[in-house]
Amino acid sequence: MSLYKEGDILLGMYRVIDLIGVGNFGEVYKVEVLKGRYAGQIVALKVARDKTMLPYLWKEAQTHILFNHPHILTMQSYLYKKDRGELFLIYEFMDVGNLKHYVAKHGPLEEGEALKVIFQVAKGLEFLHNRGYIHGDIKPDNIFGKRVMKSILWKLGDFSLLRVRGYSGIIDIKGTVGYIAPEVFKNQIHRSSDIFSLGCVLYFTLTGKSPFDAEDEQEKLRRNKLVIYTMPEGISPKVQTLLGLMLEKDHEKRFKTAKELINYMLAQRLL
Repeated sequence: MSLYKEGDILLGMYRVIDLIGVGNFGEVYKVEVLKGRYAGQIVALKVARDKTMLPYLWKEAQTHILFNHPHILTMQSYLYKKDRGELFLIYEFMDVGNLKHYVAKHGPLEEGEALKVIFQVAKGLEFLHNRGYIHGDIKPDNIFGKRVMKSILWKLGDFSLLRVRGYSGIIDIKGTVGYIAPEVFKNQIHRSSDIFSLGCVLYFTLTGKSPFDAEDEQEKLRRNKLVIYTMPEGISPKVQTLLGLMLEKDHEKRFKTAKELINYMLAQRLL
């Protein structure tokens, strides 16, 4: 059962319209702002009260609020209610929803549309990589769309597992099976680890499933660790090559940063 229902007023200024997402890090609601500078606007409000997850969300809030890029989800504000043990994070509302739901509704994307999604997300990722960050949890659930005129603007969100380049601590939460770079299972993470995860997203947009999809979760985990997958049928040789480079098992042989990926896509005229 969700924490709040339609019509509830949160923090004295947000009216709940609908529950739009549930994850390990909290629940996300579509809400209307009732007063203040954003009065009348529709925004997304994430609520978390799980004590084990609060440190991750608190870190996300303090970092994410500083990001400003067309392909990074915008955070407006955040507030921790100590007496209730709840953390509230307010984001721009993305009317298309996340990429996972979009593909589930519309089916696998045409090659050209899939490449546009990946390119836009790569631009947001470039912003992070240039500042020394590693996203650490790139997957369809964390990519969000907003309608702009007749097209869709895609943005990267959810920075709960954000790490600084050169991170050498224990990787306690590794991401989502099916989208984890193989070196992460060995407690190593690089900016190229994000590229691998984005390659898994490209595969998902073209097929509607993870490259390591299996009926059994243990088999899915095994395939992910060993990078065992089948190249999708019906895609062009150029996209096959791109996918192979992004899903390279050896992180040294992948694009090292989002900037390298973007330059490759432009040089190969993949857009």
